[in-house]
Formats: sequence, structure tokens, C-alpha cells
Amino acid sequence: MIRRLLAAEAVHDGLLHPYRVRADRIMVGMNLFLLLVCMALAPVRSTYGSVAAVGLPTVALAWVLARTRPGQLLTRVFMGCAFMAFTGLIIHQSGGEIEGHFAAFGLIGVLLYYRDWRTIIAATVFIYLHHLVLGYAQTLGLPVYVFYDDRFWFRFVVHVAYFLPFIAMMAYLSVWLRREGYESMHVIALAQRIVQGNLVEEVAPSERSGGPDMPLVAAVQLMKNRLLDLLRVMPVAAAVVRIDTGTIVSVNEAWERSIGPLEARHESIGTSPIWADPDTWTTLMARIRVASEKLINKTEVMLRKNDGTPILCELSIILHEDVTPVMAILTVEDITLRRKAEETMQRLAFTDALTDLPNRPSLQIALDAALLAWQQQGTPGALIVLDLDGFKPVNDTHGHDAGDEVLRVVGARLRQVNRSADLPARLGGDEFCVVLHDCATLDDAAAIAQRIIDALARPIRLAGIDTQVSVGASAGVAHLSGGAQTVAHWLKQADEALYAAKHAGRNRVAVAPPAPSPAEPAHARSS
Repeated sequence: MIRRLLAAEAVHDGLLHPYRVRADRIMVGMNLFLLLVCMALAPVRSTYGSVAAVGLPTVALAWVLARTRPGQLLTRVFMGCAFMAFTGLIIHQSGGEIEGHFAAFGLIGVLLYYRDWRTIIAATVFIYLHHLVLGYAQTLGLPVYVFYDDRFWFRFVVHVAYFLPFIAMMAYLSVWLRREGYESMHVIALAQRIVQGNLVEEVAPSERSGGPDMPLVAAVQLMKNRLLDLLRVMPVAAAVVRIDTGTIVSVNEAWERSIGPLEARHESIGTSPIWADPDTWTTLMARIRVASEKLINKTEVMLRKNDGTPILCELSIILHEDVTPVMAILTVEDITLRRKAEETMQRLAFTDALTDLPNRPSLQIALDAALLAWQQQGTPGALIVLDLDGFKPVNDTHGHDAGDEVLRVVGARLRQVNRSADLPARLGGDEFCVVLHDCATLDDAAAIAQRIIDALARPIRLAGIDTQVSVGASAGVAHLSGGAQTVAHWLKQADEALYAAKHAGRNRVAVAPPAPSPAEPAHARSS
């Protein structure tokens, strides 16, 4: 039973250790004070030898234990017994007249400093043994002065009876003081763990207390559980990072689902394999330290899952410099699928689904840019409008699937023939156009248009029906030097040239007339 009691009491020693380390230092000071008291009393009865034999070694050993074994049970037991040793020494120096009251004060001091009934029991046993051994020695004629008369056994029994209720009360109070101290330190430890992000770390068996006798611990544990529940249900992956050691101390379930579990507890964030670029964490820390709100909100980074799969993420970090140690909360949202969907929507919005060429909205943007560059910077440009010749018979003879295949081949050939800076686009049906950027003259544009017509005139093999067809194309060319003031005017000039090419016999190039020279007004040229 005693072993179980001691084992149960030892459970609390870990959290109460800071209290008891401070108490050790205080008790060393109290021993020094009592030594000074004993030295002051030494001249009264010439007890210099007793002070030297008892007081000096006691203080020296107290100092050694406080330095080498701070907060340990052995040190506490010695400090309690040392207090009683000085009690006995002062009783001896005073002729046995103040023993009871001074011993009581000693026990109160031990109780308040250590909150440990084991120390009180040890101190009590020590003082009882002192009274028993030295008190009996007094009856044999030794001048130790434990009791002030010779009725030894009577005085000894009186002192034992006198102290037993007092000792029981002190032990009982020490248990409750220990509980309060344990609760306070437990609350501090739990709060520090929460601040440091250790929400999902397994709780030790000794820390699972917190019943009705420890409401503060129960309240903090309840708060921790609520925070843990909140962390678990968060749809966004989250991690808590300790900055001074650079380690990930906690992650939630969303993190483990999207990236994977930590390879090891307290994994280093700087060298973690989650970064596609190993310098990412260093760069993020440099950015957040100069940020006014210590916040980076939704910056795109490339991460890697535990299996090496790259994922594009939106990452946010908030730095908490008002806690010790400094912590950072990191959230990660996988936007790989969202970005692919956005790219798909972007492609569908600005790309022709059949030919994979830019569509009318893309063409409008390119025309606006070319016209603005001409008007503001004098950058020349031209527009080629194409219409396929002989496309309708392919549709009528072989069906729309064959017609779609022809259109796809035409789109591919337009991409191959054009310069990298030019933009081929599908207007709709069998109509196409090409925006020529930085095209110096109308003749240069006409030459490019002829090259396109020659490429489109090559036979096309239809894989679906294993046959070969041929289509041609007519082209209308309009250069920006032709005086176009708006995109609509420019398109109209190219359309009119295309109409002229069709009217002249198809499969050829026609150009829009150049703008009138300033020296030769339009009405003069027409006359």
C-alpha cells in the first residue's frame, strides 16, 4: 500500500518540479539564515562546537544537493530534515525551552515550500528520532538539552501526542496544496502546448486528470479538444510550425489527406520534401518577416505529396511573434484541379473547339492590339481573310465528319505556315483569317497569303473513309497602311479584297487598295 501511495504521488512530481526547484533555492537561504541564528546564540552557552559540527555541514550539503539534484525527492527530504536539524540545534542552544513551537514553525515552512507530504513525514520522523535519541541521552547526563526536565518518557510521549494531530493536518493540507500547484502547472503546461500547436500529440496518462477536483485542467482540456475538433473538420490542410527549431509540430487530417502524414514527428520544415523548390521556405520566411501584418495570404507555390506527385497550391502563413517560442500557422489549398479547370475554361472561351485555333474573341484582341501598335508606335501590320474553295462538295459528298476533318487539317497547316508572331484564327464555318504583326508592306502580306494558299491546296487524305480530297482557298489582304481607322474598317477592307478574289476566279490573292497619298487626294485619283 505504501508503495502504491508513493507511486501515485510520484506522478505529480514532473509538473511540480519548477515549484520545488525554487523551493530548494529558498531552503538553502533559510539554512544559511538559521546558521546565522545559531552562530548568534552560540555565545549564550558556548555552543560553538555544536554549530560547527551540525550547522556548517548541513548548509554545505544543502547547497550541493540544490545544485546537483534540484527538485528531486532526495533533496526535499534532506531539506526538511535539515530544517529539523537546525530546530534541534536551537533547542539545544536554548536549554530545551522552545522546542515545540520552533519545530511547528519548521514544519509549516517545509509544507509551504514543498507541498509534499513525504517531506513532512520525513521531517517529522527526523525530529521524533532526535527527541528520542538525544532526549534519552540527556537522561544519561549528556548536556544536549532536548527537554527542560528529567521526565524523559513523559515529555517524549507528550511531544509525540502534541505533534500527531498537527502532522496529520499538515500532511492533509500538503495534499491539497499539491493538487492546487499541480493544477496550476498543468494548466500552464497545457496552455503552452496549445500555443505551440501540439494539439494532436498523444496525452500522457498522468495528464488525463481534470475531474471535479481540477476544474481548470478540465476546462483547458475541453478547450484543447474543441480546438482539435475544429482543426480536424477544417477542409483546408493546416500545419503548425515552430520557428526557432524549424519543425512541423502538428498537422490536421486535411493535410494528411492532401499531402500525406509527417514522415517523422517534428519534421524539419526547411528541408521537408514537400517543397518542389528547396529554397521555398527560406523565401517565404524572408517575405513574412518584412510584412507589416506578418501575413502572407494565398501565394502560389508548387508542393509535392509524400509520393512525389507535384501539386499547385495556394499557401497562406501567419506568424505569431507574440508567443514564445515563435509559431507560424500554415494553410495549403490544392488548386491543381481548379487551375486546370480555369485553363480549360480559358481555352474554351478563346479557342475554337474543332480546329484548336484562336476564335473570334481572341481575334478581336489581336486586331485591337495591332491597330493600337500602328496608331501609337507606327508598327506595321496586315490582315488576311481566307475562305475555302470547294469545301461544300466535300461536305455534301462525304458528310460533315469528313468536313470537320478537312477543317482540322486546314487549321494545322495554318499554324505550320505562319510565322511565330502571327495569329491564325477561325472566323466560323470555312472562313479563317491571319493577323500579321510587324508586316512591313502590302506586298509582303500578299506573299504570305499566297504561301498559305499553296499550302492549303495540297491534297488532304481523310483517314475516316480512306480517301483523298482537295480544297483551295481565296484570300483578301488589307494592310494597316490602307488607312483603316477602326478594326471594323480594317476587316471590311479585307472582306472586300476577299470578295474580289472570289469574283476573279477563286484560289488566288486580292489586296485592298492602299490609302491615297497626301499629295494626291482621293478625288483626284478617282478622276
